[in-house]
Amino acid sequence: MRTGSHVLGVILGSVAAAALAGVVYLARERLGAAGLGMAALRTIAFGALLLVLFNPGSARRVAGGPATVLLDASLSLDAAGGRWPAALDTARALAGDGGAILRFGARVAPYDSSLPTEGSTRLAEALRVSAGLSRGGGPVIVVSDGEVEDGGTVPPSLLAGAGMVLLPRDTVPAAALLDVVVWDRVLRDDTLAATLVVGTWGSLDTANALVEILLGERRILTRSISLPPSPGTARRSLAVAPGSIPLGTHVLDFRLTVPGDAEPRDNLRRRVVTVTAQPAIVVVVDPADIEGRFLLSELSQIAGTGVRGYARVQAGQWVDMLTQGLVDEGVVLAARRNAALVILRGPGSQNAETSTPVWHWPAGSDPTAEFFDGDWYPAGDLPPSPLAGRLAAVEWDSLPPLTGIVPVIPTGVEWTGLTGRLARRGAERALLVGRDSSRRRRLTTAGAGMWRWVLRGGAAREAYRALVAAGTDWLLGTDGISRAVPIVANSAVARGLPVTFRWTGPSPPDSLALMITGPDSTRHLTVSFDAAGLAPVSLEPGVYTWSFPEVRAAQGIAVVEEFSDEFHPRTVTLVAGEAASSFALVVRRARENWWLFLVAALALLGEWGWRQRRGLP
Repeated sequence: MRTGSHVLGVILGSVAAAALAGVVYLARERLGAAGLGMAALRTIAFGALLLVLFNPGSARRVAGGPATVLLDASLSLDAAGGRWPAALDTARALAGDGGAILRFGARVAPYDSSLPTEGSTRLAEALRVSAGLSRGGGPVIVVSDGEVEDGGTVPPSLLAGAGMVLLPRDTVPAAALLDVVVWDRVLRDDTLAATLVVGTWGSLDTANALVEILLGERRILTRSISLPPSPGTARRSLAVAPGSIPLGTHVLDFRLTVPGDAEPRDNLRRRVVTVTAQPAIVVVVDPADIEGRFLLSELSQIAGTGVRGYARVQAGQWVDMLTQGLVDEGVVLAARRNAALVILRGPGSQNAETSTPVWHWPAGSDPTAEFFDGDWYPAGDLPPSPLAGRLAAVEWDSLPPLTGIVPVIPTGVEWTGLTGRLARRGAERALLVGRDSSRRRRLTTAGAGMWRWVLRGGAAREAYRALVAAGTDWLLGTDGISRAVPIVANSAVARGLPVTFRWTGPSPPDSLALMITGPDSTRHLTVSFDAAGLAPVSLEPGVYTWSFPEVRAAQGIAVVEEFSDEFHPRTVTLVAGEAASSFALVVRRARENWWLFLVAALALLGEWGWRQRRGLP
């Protein structure tokens, strides 16, 4: 029953009690003024008892409860110019004696006064948590420097009513090595190219910057570079000479030194680079043609491993397609023998007996092969094959036509990965054929003119890259030195971010034992994989080797850098503002008023005593 019905019941009951008492004392007993007093006492007693019986409530507004303070605990508050002590004092003052303080960054954590450790700043989850913890309608107040990554995407419903206290970092002269891009695998005889992204802020001398590349304590390269005018960003390129890095897997340190830089912790980046003696993939183009050039160019960008290309420009004369230098035919033959994957563009060697995976591209370059020219369009319906899952997202209907095909008829042990039709009509013919027999994998590309997809750009180029990447991954899947392993991890992550292990096979396990060796000790952990096959592990800055003893070949190197994006100034995405005035509705029930029982008892005793004095039973 609702409170309004309760009140109506009390009123009707009180009126009925008053009417009954009036009839008894005024009409039947005819007691006059004394009867009127006794009737009033009975009405008061019954009214109090009815209030206790129906127990109606009354609501009233009261001031909001204690505040819930969200304290930004990202590394930016402890960077040069950051105001962590002020943020800490502000959060304590706003919370007061009864309030709650939560730290937030990449995650939400209970309050403590230790220095910030979070490598990113995300507010949405903290606001969701605070909505459940806010007590008695108390306000939610965010204390931050305003450099919040999801500040522009937080739902308005979460921001509504929340107060923002901003403590922007002070402007200080600073430079940062924002990123370093290098190949993670390079040949011993190749130049290691590195692209550096540098940034500047504040009043800084941008003319005297020094970049060093170090392998342990050994300095490999030192260069002076110019920095962009402050504030600004710029790219700078470096090249490490062949032979500067020994064979094997190494951690290279890229260090930027700038006089007057107030925050040096974002000037060191670390990258894991593997130097190999022989290329993992060799492309042989015989004779040289435009299809081979596009094939090598795209493969070099997407393979992530050592790639070497050779082209025959005339009888007995070969060139290195990357350096354009002349090479002996013996060098080409040696590279083919030692490669993990050989891609042949041209006639011959299609049926060579070798355990090395081979991708043959005869279409259009073999004068002895039958060739059907015309506009051949890839069919959108992919036949079942090991590559179908990787190629399913490609928009095949939007590609320019091929210039022709070499007729290839798959045998019983071969599969077709892609088909095409002449002028989009007629029977389908195979454009890509694969074979996996006796652990010797082969692919044959029957279509000619795929370089036109690269030249078109956009979705067409992405289709070409998807085809090349899928074919390369399948060919190297079990036979190559770059064989796929069930578990991979980030080779380098910024400070405050987890190293994420990813299960690459089907059906990730619930958990696995992990052995990880760091700068000072070896730890044995049990990591749990989520539904997407990801298992994050938080580590302090340093170089770690890891392995999963239960999974063969699942091992590697992970680097946690001292660098963090939080150390250099970023865009302020929050706006300061007061929290909306808060209140709570407090409902008080009749039974909570003890004096109603006392009133009922006193009224009944008063009526009884009065009746006794008048000689009434």
